[in-house]
Amino acid sequence: MSPRDLVRQTLDGIPPARLPIGELVIDDDLVREIVGLSPEEPLPLTAKRALLKRWRHDLASVAFSAGWGAPLQPDPEERLARLRFWAGESDLFVFALVDGPFSLAARAWSWEEALMRFTRRDAELEGFLADAVIEWSAWFGILADAGAQGVILGDDIAYRRGLYVRPDHLRASYFPFLTLMVATAQDLGLAVVFHSDGNLWPVWEDILQTGVNGVHGLDPYAAMSLAMARQRSPDALCLWGNLDAGWLANQPDRNQLRAHLATLLGPVQGTPVIFGTSSGLYPGLPLDMLDAVYEAIREAWQLD
Repeated sequence: MSPRDLVRQTLDGIPPARLPIGELVIDDDLVREIVGLSPEEPLPLTAKRALLKRWRHDLASVAFSAGWGAPLQPDPEERLARLRFWAGESDLFVFALVDGPFSLAARAWSWEEALMRFTRRDAELEGFLADAVIEWSAWFGILADAGAQGVILGDDIAYRRGLYVRPDHLRASYFPFLTLMVATAQDLGLAVVFHSDGNLWPVWEDILQTGVNGVHGLDPYAAMSLAMARQRSPDALCLWGNLDAGWLANQPDRNQLRAHLATLLGPVQGTPVIFGTSSGLYPGLPLDMLDAVYEAIREAWQLD
């Protein structure tokens, strides 16, 4: 079975024959650090492909957003070219990472104003999001035509203590539009994963009711875990994440690493899970540590 088929099977709720591996995002500057390029030099996608092959990843993710607060956003045409590269030059499952409703509102106004608009069920906000869903119906088609097999809806609606907006306000002004985005993408054959940092337990059932294929994140410092998420979710929901990249920066030894991974993954073995960090990989993470993580996963949870 190809990596692409393995991830698709997992997102369809079928326990995989081996544990798929992949990251929400692998920052280009991390790859530049690893291969010895300066930040100003263009990054050949073949270099990133070689790195994913080294780690035996099963998916690639192309970010169409740098987050609502980023001063510079990716060029859509350049990112579509990346999608076509991964779809045509690899057998990996290809995700497009895009903004969800909360991030779209924060980019349209500001984070603070978006919070206020969601709180008071603002009519202008609801009109904006309704139009955004219509626009995304066309964009999802473009992403699928370029080679995406799935989309990640990125929306940081929470922090470690809880939600930024009360659950009842999110149910009124946020989740209806998230549900429409999910259905629109799935109608085009795209699998949908929801991503958010923070403690999502107050709206966990609401997330599940949107019909997403999977949830990424599961911040371990926000009382989230793979084991608890599995207990509170249908058997078919794909779970992805829960390893803190910052913990890896502390350079745990091999025994500590294996014990930590066993604690995270042991309770969900044999269920639809993708292994990865809760945030993605960013500059500063040492190559030898990342090599050790993926090697430990291969040794313990899948056949070479």
